[in-house]
Amino acid sequence: MTPRHLDLVDTIELPVPGPFDRLHTLWKPSHFATGLEVHTATTSWRTFRVEDLMCGVRLHQEDPGVLVAAVHTDGDWKPDHRTALARRLATGYGLQEDPSAFTDLAARVPAMREPLAALAGMRQSCPENLFEIATVALLLQNTTIARTTQMMRNLLTHYGHLVHFDGVTLRTFFTPGEISSIPTETFKEVDRLGYRAKSMPAYSVFFTANNLDALGDDPSLTDRFQEIKGVGPYTAGVIASHASRDPAAVGLDVWNTKLLGRRLLGTEDVTQDEVRKKLGELFPGHQGTAALYLVEHEYLAAPVAPLLDPEDLTAWNQTLEAASQ
Repeated sequence: MTPRHLDLVDTIELPVPGPFDRLHTLWKPSHFATGLEVHTATTSWRTFRVEDLMCGVRLHQEDPGVLVAAVHTDGDWKPDHRTALARRLATGYGLQEDPSAFTDLAARVPAMREPLAALAGMRQSCPENLFEIATVALLLQNTTIARTTQMMRNLLTHYGHLVHFDGVTLRTFFTPGEISSIPTETFKEVDRLGYRAKSMPAYSVFFTANNLDALGDDPSLTDRFQEIKGVGPYTAGVIASHASRDPAAVGLDVWNTKLLGRRLLGTEDVTQDEVRKKLGELFPGHQGTAALYLVEHEYLAAPVAPLLDPEDLTAWNQTLEAASQ
C-alpha cells in the first residue's frame, strides 16, 4: 500500500487551562500500538477522519496554555472541517476540562500520591470517534494486548488507509460505511477476530444509522451500546468513560480489577463490585479518572508502546509501510 501524501492546510491553536500534562494526555503508557499515532517526548502525530477527509495532525505545545495542531490533508479543506476537527481535539483530549475537583479528592488518598506527582494535569484521551473507540473496546475484550494489537493491525491494514505527512507515515481508521459490505466470515477467517467477528457488521449498521455527534450527547448511551451484538458492560463502560467524557464511568476487565484491588484494597483477590464500591467511596463522581491515573502510573516504567526518539521516525515509517504491503 503506497502512502497517500497529505499537505499542510491549516494551523489551529487550542487554549488549555492549566495544569495540563501534554505528554500523558496525548500519549498513554498503557495504550497498545495501532499505527494511528506516534509520539516523541515533545511532539505527537495522529490521524483523524473528518467527515469525508483523511487528516494528519501534528500536535505540540509552544506556550503553556496553548496546544498547536498543524493540520494536513489532500482534500478540499473547508471552514466546517476546521470547526469539526477543533471540536474533536478539544473534546477528545479534554482540553477545556477542569481537573481540580478530582485532584482535591485524590490528594486525600495515599494510593494516589505517586500517580498525582507523576501525572498531574493528565486528561482522559479519546481522539477516536464513537465508532472507532467502540471497535477498540471490542478488540480489548477478554484477551491479551498482543492479540488485540494483531486484530487491530489486520483491520487497519485491510480496510484503513496509509498516509504520509510532516515526515511521518501513519494509518487512518476506516469508516462504518467502508466495512458495510464485509461479511462476518471475512472478519473471522481473514481478520482473525474470532467471536468478535459477528459484532463488526452490527457496528457498521448501528453507526451508519446514527449520527455520531448526537450519540455522544445521549444519556442512555451505555444502555444503547449493550443492545449491539457482542457488547457487554465492559465494552460499554470503556466507550462511556472515553468518548462520552464521563469521569465516573469505568470499564473493568480482569487485569484492571486486580491492579485496582492491589492499589486500593491491598489485595488482587477482589471482585469488580468491590473495586467499584471502593472507587465510589474514595472518588465519588470521578471513579473513572481515578482508575485512569492508577492504571497509567502502573505502566510508566514499562509502556506498551514507548515514546520514540526523533531519529527513530524514519525506521518507524519503513516498518509501518512494510507491514502494510
